[in-house]
Amino acid sequence: MGGGKACQGKPAGGTKRAARGIICPAMPNPRIKTPPKYAFLRKVALALPGTQEIHDRHGIWFNIGSKTFALFGGTTQRWILRLPKDQVTMLAEAAPDTFAPMRAGALLWAYVDVTKLSAKELRGYIEAAWRYTAPKKLQARHLP
Repeated sequence: MGGGKACQGKPAGGTKRAARGIICPAMPNPRIKTPPKYAFLRKVALALPGTQEIHDRHGIWFNIGSKTFALFGGTTQRWILRLPKDQVTMLAEAAPDTFAPMRAGALLWAYVDVTKLSAKELRGYIEAAWRYTAPKKLQARHLP
């Protein structure tokens, strides 16, 4: 299997992609510290239908299938949410100390300093990112 470490044991909770696409048990990454408000964000995100948490060498991702709606990369100490372009632009103009736009190809994401948001506000933004990303059939199962 090459020069990488072999996977040992069963996945406990999350999984982590290793070299060559092999799924290994989630292993702590010493370079990535616990993100701000991680426990709260995790609880809210995983309560939404179809959401899965992925631990990657680059950070923590919350996905619906293969589409990411929230992630923490560790280098900026801010969460990144997938929100509609108009909303990202409006938030960045209204509260530039909390929100900043981030372009990834054709997509416009929002850097969010979650330490400056209340629990209610953060829950609303996580749910908005989920709604923007989730397929219509999955959204129909989630009450507003």
